[in-house]
Amino acid sequence: MKAKDHKPIIETIINTTALALTSTGVVLLTTNNDGWFLFCKGALLILFGASLEFYKYWGRKKAYW
Repeated sequence: MKAKDHKPIIETIINTTALALTSTGVVLLTTNNDGWFLFCKGALLILFGASLEFYKYWGRKKAYW
């Protein structure tokens, strides 16, 4: 099995994780009025999910998988 055979699996894992993180971040931002802690936590989750998506495209460009 070549390394390129794992490309769909790796990208699916990254996509699913990024989607779960960003959706949780959006829920924290839009539904909770409990103060700045949950607001910052939601914003950090969205930022981390977006960085995972960036990493996916960067890894594709560099041919890591």
